[in-house]
Amino acid sequence: MSSIADKLAKTELFRNASQDTIQMVMGNTAPVELSPGEILLSPACENQHIYVLLSGTLSIRLGTPDSPEISELGAGVSVGELSVIDGIPPAAYVIAKENCAVFPIHRDSLHKLIADASPVASNLLRLLTRSMRVNTQRIVHDSRQIRELMDLANVDVLTGLYNRRWMDNALIRLVAQAKKGGFPLCILMIDVDNFKKYNDTQGHTGGDQALMVMGDILKTAVRPYDFSTRYGGEEFLVILPGTKIKEGMAVAERIRQAVQNKTILSGDGEPMPGITVSIGLAINDQNATFQSLIDAADAQLYRAKKEGRNCVRY
Repeated sequence: MSSIADKLAKTELFRNASQDTIQMVMGNTAPVELSPGEILLSPACENQHIYVLLSGTLSIRLGTPDSPEISELGAGVSVGELSVIDGIPPAAYVIAKENCAVFPIHRDSLHKLIADASPVASNLLRLLTRSMRVNTQRIVHDSRQIRELMDLANVDVLTGLYNRRWMDNALIRLVAQAKKGGFPLCILMIDVDNFKKYNDTQGHTGGDQALMVMGDILKTAVRPYDFSTRYGGEEFLVILPGTKIKEGMAVAERIRQAVQNKTILSGDGEPMPGITVSIGLAINDQNATFQSLIDAADAQLYRAKKEGRNCVRY
C-alpha cells in the first residue's frame, strides 16, 4: 500500500478495514495540509466531511476560536463524525495547533460505507449519534454558562475590554504559540497622555468618559483577530498575532489618529477636551518571553512620551 494508505489503515476509523475499502476511499479524495491556527471545523459552517488526522495535532475549543482548549487530538483520530452523520453543524471549533495533514471523507462516501456494511450497523450508528448529540448539547450549554461567568471575570467593566487578568494568561499562551509556529507577534503599549492633568481638570467622571472612548476606539480600530486590553489605569495593551513591524506600525498609527480625532462628550452630551496617546511597539523573536515583550514595549512607550507624546515608537 502507499504511505497514505498505510497511515489510514492505522487510524481508529479504518482499523481492520480491508485494502479494497481503503483504496475506494482514497480514490475520491486526497490529503489536505493545514497551517498552525487554521480552522478546520466551525459551529458557524456546515460540515460535509469527516477528517482523519494523518499527522500533527488538533485543538478543540468551544464558543470561540480563542476560548480555552478543552481537548488536544493527535494523529490517527477523526473529527466531524457527528455533524456529518446527524446533518448538524459542528459543536466546537477544531483548529490546527501545528502543521497538520488531514484526509477528508465526504459524507456521501461515508454513507455508502455504512450502507454497504449492514442496515443494522447504519441504524445503530444513527441511534448512537442521536444520544451523543444530546450529551454534546448539554456540554455546550454548560460550557457556555461557565464561559459567561469567566467573561465577567476577564472584562474591564468601564471600557468593555479584556482586563489585566485575561491579558496575563493570554499573552503567555500567544507568545508560546508564536514561538512554536515561527510566526510574528506584535504588541502595542498605549498610554493616555497627561491623564492625571485631564482627571484634575475634568474630574473623575470626565476621566472615565475619556477611558470609555478609548475602549470604543480599541474595539473598532483593530482587526477581528487582534486583542485589546486595559492594562491598568490609563494604560492599554493591544496584542497583534501574526503581525510584522510594518503592519503593527500601521495599526498603531491608526489608533493614534483615531484617538486624536475623537470628540469626547460628557455624560450630559457636552463636548470635552480631547486626548492623545503615546504608543510603544514591540515584536517577538525566537528568544521572546511574555515579560521581555512587555518590557520592550514599555521601553518604547517611555521613549514616545520623552520625545513629545502623541506618537508611535519602535
